[in-house]
Amino acid sequence: MATSTIAHPIRTLREHVTALEAAITLCLADPAPKPVHRLRTSTRRIEAQLMLLELLPALPPHDKPARKSRRLLKKLRRAAGHARDIDVQIDLIAAETPADAPQSIQKKSLQLRQTLDKQRAAAAQRLIEILQKHQAKLALTLESLLSTLTPAEPLTLAPTQLSTLVHSWFAQNAPAEPTSDPDDPEHLHAIRKTAKLARYLAENAPKSARTPRKLARTFESVQQAGGDWHDWLILSTIARNELGKSSPLTESFTHKCHSALTAYRKRLDQLPA
Repeated sequence: MATSTIAHPIRTLREHVTALEAAITLCLADPAPKPVHRLRTSTRRIEAQLMLLELLPALPPHDKPARKSRRLLKKLRRAAGHARDIDVQIDLIAAETPADAPQSIQKKSLQLRQTLDKQRAAAAQRLIEILQKHQAKLALTLESLLSTLTPAEPLTLAPTQLSTLVHSWFAQNAPAEPTSDPDDPEHLHAIRKTAKLARYLAENAPKSARTPRKLARTFESVQQAGGDWHDWLILSTIARNELGKSSPLTESFTHKCHSALTAYRKRLDQLPA
């Protein structure tokens, strides 16, 4: 089998840690949308990588540094996620308010953006505080984790092995369909988060490994469709609370939410059984 199709889990973990350290440095300098997004994604990828390691046999004992890493990563991810969600909401409002929109729409749009701008500034400050508080401890914990796993760094996974692991992991962790309401927001959001982690697991494979990469694209399409729906759901709720249910902007956002849910539902049918 060609070496270019082989996955290297420990090496990939090391690369994700390096990416996280760079994202933290950028966010501390300026918590702008792109660095915040990189930070959030880096934390998720490391969390997914730790999940993959749990599925592999005969690794050096690393439970303690892995647990500490997850705990610290979760703090960073949540703080970055709050700022990132607001960035997305601000962009969606701008996209739904063209320059030739009626003055009344422009006014309500500005009102929403001003509210979110204040929340974004607070979220950015909170993110910086969390990074400053936990950066050194996280660096030491991840260094300890990687040092513990160094003897297993030569470990590789063939494409078929990785695909089988991802299928098995998703089957065991995908939320069961609720009997009362199949469109329950918490359930649909949980599926999306599980699909995202499954995507990151499958993306351990190099781009030349067709089967796991195809699997990764399937999960990514579900993740993106679910993300679109969830973004509109949050924004329509914000608009309803700030502007009222009958506001044209609220109605527009709600319509977008319903359309996105339909698209998400279609993507869910593509998930592996």
